[in-house]
Amino acid sequence: IMILYRGSVVELGPIDDVLHNPRHPYTRALIDAISEPDPDNVDRVKDIRIKDAEPGDEYLGCRFRNRCPLAQDKCLQEPPLDYDGGEGVACFFPLR
Repeated sequence: IMILYRGSVVELGPIDDVLHNPRHPYTRALIDAISEPDPDNVDRVKDIRIKDAEPGDEYLGCRFRNRCPLAQDKCLQEPPLDYDGGEGVACFFPLR
């Protein structure tokens, strides 16, 4: 499976690995947004934040950085997509 955010690949790998152990914060946010018929999920805190991008910097560095709870100054650079043939994530601070 390949996860895209604003036209860029942020994560790819075997579907079970990506869905059960997401490494990119956007993939985690997508999974958190899935509705489940579990009443405990109603009050669950979501990690995604929304911060408007400065005009002209929407495409500088990681495109998800303005919404990412892990964003740091380094995220103004384009993160490499580290792909080892099994899975890949375009993030300087991948989840584990």
